[in-house]
Amino acid sequence: MRYATLALMAVLCAGCFGRSTYTPTAYYTVDPAPAVQPAGECGLRLGVRPLEPARPYSRSKIAYRADGHVLGHYPGVEWAELPGDLVTRALMDALAASGRFSDVGRAIDMAAPDLILTGQLRRFDEARTEDPPVAVCEVRLELRHAVDRQALWADTLTASVPLERDDVAGLSEAMSRAVGDLVAEAAARITQIEFPAEAPAQ
Repeated sequence: MRYATLALMAVLCAGCFGRSTYTPTAYYTVDPAPAVQPAGECGLRLGVRPLEPARPYSRSKIAYRADGHVLGHYPGVEWAELPGDLVTRALMDALAASGRFSDVGRAIDMAAPDLILTGQLRRFDEARTEDPPVAVCEVRLELRHAVDRQALWADTLTASVPLERDDVAGLSEAMSRAVGDLVAEAAARITQIEFPAEAPAQ
């Protein structure tokens, strides 16, 4: 009787495991490829601080906007990287590739940068209020002298790209293009600034 009971329990447990509805999370990448134009070096060192993400984009959840001012997150899927980290890195890479600055790096890792670039990631979502839906990336950027904090340039940049496929893979492709477009525009605007011949006194 004891062995029969144990056998029955084993069968019931196997049935429970067999009916499991667990679905692993799928991760989607964003791979921007901005077209960056070379610029003459100004001899200044640029320190970049990580973009501060708005609350809906502080995690890796994939966000969307729907009618009625609804902001939601798709279940079972996430970005492979935090949006703020991704856009920050893409921006740094584009500015470094331009050749405009003698050094581009994280401000916290630089001993004495001449310029500081800060910003906020204000949007990183799919706008389902549009037809077809669009991927939207919006960033507020501010460039200042590191010593006196004098503002040199500031603007809010937005890029949106329609989805060619109405699914998360299509959103990933469209967001890659949107981030690439935004970063390319930011790099072009910043590298066109006429800086003084010499850095401010440290």
